Amino acid sequence: MFAQNPTGYIATWKNDAKAAYSIVHDDYGLAGADGIWQYGDTIAYNRGIKFVFGAYTDLCESRFIQPNGYLNLYDYAKNVMIAQHGHEIANHSSTHACAAERGWEPCNFGWGESGWGEAPLGSDLDVEINEAHNSIINGTGITPRYYVYPYDVFTNATNQRLEDLGYIGSRTGWSSPSSDDVGAGYHREGYENNDQADFFPNSNGFFRNGVQVFNDDDANLTWQEQLIELNSEIDNIIANNLYANREFHNVGNSGWGHVKVDAYRAHMDYLKSKVDVGDLWVGTVSEILTYQIQKLKFSPIVNYISTSDRIIVTWDSIGSQYNVNVSSYLSPLTIKTPITLVVNMDGLVGNYLVRQNATDLSTDRYYTNDGKMYIHVYPHEGDVEIYKSSVNGNNYPYVANTIENENLNVNFSPFTIDLNAVFEDVETDDEDFVFSANGYAGLSVSISNGIATISAPLNWVGITTVTFEAKDEGGLIISESFDVVVRDPFSNQTPFGGLPASIPGRVEAEDYDEGDEGEAFNEEYSPYEPAPKAEQYRPWDPVDVDLIGGTSEYGVGYTVSGEWLEYTVNVTADAWYTVDLNVAAFDYGSSTLGKIELFIDGNSWMPATDMIFTGGWTTYENARYPYALFLEEGTHVLRVSFVSGDVNLNYIDILASPTRTSNVVSQNAFEIYPNPASNLITIDAEFDVATIYSQTGSVIKTSTDKEVDIFDLANGIYFVKLDDSPSMVKFVVAK
Repeated sequence: MFAQNPTGYIATWKNDAKAAYSIVHDDYGLAGADGIWQYGDTIAYNRGIKFVFGAYTDLCESRFIQPNGYLNLYDYAKNVMIAQHGHEIANHSSTHACAAERGWEPCNFGWGESGWGEAPLGSDLDVEINEAHNSIINGTGITPRYYVYPYDVFTNATNQRLEDLGYIGSRTGWSSPSSDDVGAGYHREGYENNDQADFFPNSNGFFRNGVQVFNDDDANLTWQEQLIELNSEIDNIIANNLYANREFHNVGNSGWGHVKVDAYRAHMDYLKSKVDVGDLWVGTVSEILTYQIQKLKFSPIVNYISTSDRIIVTWDSIGSQYNVNVSSYLSPLTIKTPITLVVNMDGLVGNYLVRQNATDLSTDRYYTNDGKMYIHVYPHEGDVEIYKSSVNGNNYPYVANTIENENLNVNFSPFTIDLNAVFEDVETDDEDFVFSANGYAGLSVSISNGIATISAPLNWVGITTVTFEAKDEGGLIISESFDVVVRDPFSNQTPFGGLPASIPGRVEAEDYDEGDEGEAFNEEYSPYEPAPKAEQYRPWDPVDVDLIGGTSEYGVGYTVSGEWLEYTVNVTADAWYTVDLNVAAFDYGSSTLGKIELFIDGNSWMPATDMIFTGGWTTYENARYPYALFLEEGTHVLRVSFVSGDVNLNYIDILASPTRTSNVVSQNAFEIYPNPASNLITIDAEFDVATIYSQTGSVIKTSTDKEVDIFDLANGIYFVKLDDSPSMVKFVVAK
């Protein structure tokens, strides 16, 4: 006997194919490319192949022909090519003009002329990108996310405009020789090239992929010779695990770079044969790119729990060089695709089902072949569980609500987890479950009537994993684990004078914590600041503390961007607070307005907020943050971060909000689970209307249902108030 050890990975290409292929048809709208809709559309669709067609938008608007009884080319594209056949429309400019000078016709401009891409704010650029973009939306109801450059000539300025409009990529060829665009932020320029499996975007997730153009030399071949060229390239990418982006124009016997109908049909047959045997994935460009961004940002972690015969797949966040929130990246897209998660079952056999984030997947989302399970999921939507439905007629219990990891400060208040809400079973009632906890160290865990209470000894810090098990009446066991991380934010610093500042109350700027630079403060060089000396408020300290002119009070001045100060504070009550920053700044006519952000225990509390010009460096006035902010009772670290310097700080008043005095938080008022949560919360109480507030006191949403969808909420702290009750309960969104 041996212990099974299932493993998993994200397939390089969808369905674990050996290669990926996409097709782009240029010049939809041009009479010389009418074969796209007359022949190509139906030929591809009948074989299950989808392609991208780049709209020449001026002509799509003006050519009022009637293809197959439809009003115009947009109407046909909308109702047939997109809605029925699944093809993707791309922006191919308004007038098909060159974006930049290239040095050959038709991109060889005369004296005084330039391409529209050379003027980032020019009217031509607005026509060729923005107006064409809006034309496609108005004509089809679809927002394009991919751009096909006329003549494959681009500049980085035009790519930036596309990125600003929400495009995820462009078919990019040559850069202009008159601009500094070559290779900027990408792995290569693309033309007549294949992409390796690890091709990547810029840091914001914008892809610049190449194309294998079918040009006039190819058009002059016989259809048999065309087919050999096209199919040979498919053989090449399958043999070498590549991605190829093929460009066609017309399908027929005329037009620039045309592919003959017989060659096109036979090529589609070949593609279908390779797809059917699992060697090839043919997708639209947005499908390819969305697959790739997920592959660059997630890595699966596979854990087999033998006691309950379950496989749990969690997701490791990777690709920190890409500043991309995948959920936000994908949500506005009409065309996208999930990744293929491949799990090697390592000899496990039986009827396994799959759920993600506690929701069962439809059976068309996964299948098993040759000892592996292939699952199509979006990683950002949650963990994946592979489980057996029953043993001898007894259904397995399951995790209905996952338990999120806890990141806590030392000497945290004990917290509870309702295991009756975590675990569910078809046959076993809550009171008949047998719950247990194991695997942890340092903490104390007690369970009574399905409620687990977690606490820690005084001053304990560390990281441990708590595993809860639920055994049903038939003896089947399910488990759920989560991490508890307890840190001491005060380990390398102590309050100035030995006592933390009391909240509500005043925090004096000069009384930041005792500790080394990088722990209690961060000081950046300013050419105007005085040198540290012995005869000052805090001898030899590099922070610029000085007397406020004409007074006996001290403040912090000569601030620059990147500086911060930390203060240990003691909050005496859970409450909403107002924040007043007593500041001074002088406007010389072109001065930068200071901006300050406040953090509590490393989490942003008061967003970066503009300060005020007060008329002089010794004239101090209060800059109030306009919303109430919530603080929990206890000892915390307050960080004052100078996002933009050039502002003097005297003190910060953090006082009980006069408009929020009734909003006292009572953690025992009612229950919210799961907490933390990612997609859905359940409010265990009777009410008419539940109101969700942000940490700043703003109303986020209301609900009359006990189950509230929170998928659209960003990570952070929120509060729920029921009807007119003064009590509020906190919950955390963590995705």
